[in-house]
Amino acid sequence: MCDPVTATVTALSIATAGVGIYSQNESAKAQSEMIQRQADSEREESLDSAEEEIGSRIREARERRARARVAAGESGAQGASYAAMVNQSINDQQADTALVQKNSLNQQRAINDRVEVAESQIKRVSGLEAGLKIANAGVSGLSAGKSLSSKIGKPPTIKPIKPVKPPIGRGS
Repeated sequence: MCDPVTATVTALSIATAGVGIYSQNESAKAQSEMIQRQADSEREESLDSAEEEIGSRIREARERRARARVAAGESGAQGASYAAMVNQSINDQQADTALVQKNSLNQQRAINDRVEVAESQIKRVSGLEAGLKIANAGVSGLSAGKSLSSKIGKPPTIKPIKPVKPPIGRGS
């Protein structure tokens, strides 16, 4: 068994290493949560923007078809050219919608890529690394404790007092 100074220094070294590892992991956890919240916000903004853009393009296409319908009705032209124009408008609307959706998907992928890069840069302590750091702190603490103990010296030993026997034969 080691002396109290060595034991204390070793225990403090191990505890300090443990607290440092815990603190580092909590910091990594907080950084990760912040990155995820920011990414969720960016995703939501991207989707909202895409929905708004799709809605706008659909309205514009409907307005063009309505104007064409009115013009065709006024001129009496309701034949194949009108049908072709309406079909072209519908195809354009679908192409616009698909393009907006594709762009939105690409934005989502870019956000996910940024999250992966940011997450990979966060320093986390693995179980093995934590064990090695704690073991190293224990060895360092033991060495420092022994060194300190040898400098301080051993505490004086208190010798027990021998009981004094009363003299025999003296009566009161």
